Amino acid sequence: MSYGLTLEQVRQTRRPAPHATHWGSITHLTEMEQFAMGRIKIVAGGAQQLHFFLSRYQAFVESGDVVVRSLDKAGNAQAGVVGAGEVLALPQHFIHGFASEQGAVVYLFGPRVEEQFEPVYAETAADAAAAFSALKQADLPRVGQPTTDVREKYWGRIETILSDDVAAKRIFVQKGGQSSLEYHVEKSESYYIHSGLLRVGLRIGRAENHSLVMSAGESYDVRPGVMHMRMGLEDTVIVEVSTRDSDSDSYLVEDGQTYRHMDANEKTT
Repeated sequence: MSYGLTLEQVRQTRRPAPHATHWGSITHLTEMEQFAMGRIKIVAGGAQQLHFFLSRYQAFVESGDVVVRSLDKAGNAQAGVVGAGEVLALPQHFIHGFASEQGAVVYLFGPRVEEQFEPVYAETAADAAAAFSALKQADLPRVGQPTTDVREKYWGRIETILSDDVAAKRIFVQKGGQSSLEYHVEKSESYYIHSGLLRVGLRIGRAENHSLVMSAGESYDVRPGVMHMRMGLEDTVIVEVSTRDSDSDSYLVEDGQTYRHMDANEKTT
C-alpha cells in the first residue's frame, strides 16, 4: 500500500506521444501494470484495416460517428455505426475496423498484456478504403450501447463505461467544481485529460497538501492510499481507467462542498 509516499513519487504527470498511422493515430495512455488505456484518433475519411487483438477491449466513442466494419464467425461482412457517448465491446479475436467520415476519437480499455493494442491485420489499407467508400451511402444500423450508472454530481457528472476487473469512466468536472478529497485502499486508477484544465489536489506524507495542474493530453496515475480530489479550472473531461471499482473502497476525507484545498506553501488570507 502506498501510504507515506513523497511528493516526488506521486506528482509526476505524463504527456503520452501518439503513434501516427495512415488513418490517424493511436496513443498508449497509461503505464500502470493492472490495465491498459488507448486513444484512437481517426482523421476525416480515415479507415482502419480489418484487424483483431489478442486480448479483449471495450471501446468508447468520445466524439464523432464511427463506422464499424466486422466479420462474424462465419466470415460474413457486417457494418454498423457507434455514435459519440456510446460503447462497443471488442471481444478477443473479434475482426473489426473503424472508419469515420468527419473524424472521431475513440478510447480503448482492457487488461494489460504484452502486445497491448497491437493489431493482427486481415486486409490491406487499400481494401479498407474501398470497403468504407462503398458504405458511405448505406443506411447502417446503430450498434453502440449507452454508458451506464450515470451520476449527476454537484461538481459535474460521472458515467460508467466499463465495470469489471478493469473499470472505466467518463468524468465531467465543471469550471469551479470540485470533488471531495478521498482515497482508495484497493483501487488503482489513471486519468487522461481529454479536454479542459484540471487541478488535482493531493494530501501526502505527513498530511501535507499539494496539487498539480493537468491540461488536455496529459495523464496521471493515482495509486492506492493517495488522497486526491479533482478541481475544474475549466470545464474538463477526464477519461479514467482503473482496477475494479466499488463505492465501499472510496473513503471520504474532506467534503468537497465545504472544503478549500490549500497547498502547504500557500499563504492563508
